[in-house]
Amino acid sequence: MTTIRPATPIPPARPPRLPVTLPPPPPSISTPEELLAGADRLLGTATASTTGVWPRAVALLLRHALEEALRRYWQARKPQLAHCPPHAQALCLESYADPDTARRWSATWAGLSRACHYHGYELAPTQGELWAWRDDVDRVIGALTLRTR
Repeated sequence: MTTIRPATPIPPARPPRLPVTLPPPPPSISTPEELLAGADRLLGTATASTTGVWPRAVALLLRHALEEALRRYWQARKPQLAHCPPHAQALCLESYADPDTARRWSATWAGLSRACHYHGYELAPTQGELWAWRDDVDRVIGALTLRTR
């Protein structure tokens, strides 16, 4: 009887991977209020040179202000959550802040995230939509700031 041997040796099993610890997120240079002011400037001064760009730029500034406000909230309340992704932070928000603020944060973040990306079949957000999101972001920032004091 003949024994068939494999052409190449079977490699040994890999050792298990150790969990990777992520470095803390770098502190933002801008406060949520400064990002909101930048969005206001763009909303109020759309020019021919910013045509087609400013709606998404405003959406990005608003979303970053929302994320930064949430990060600062967690840094003050539970620093270990400040290192988690925004989705995880938002899931925990309802347990620490009021449900209305948590829902408003999630709904506004989802709308702004959708508006930040180009889609061949969708138009850029309108100025009215951006102003509504801006007001929502301002309310959320105010609610989160009050709860950290």
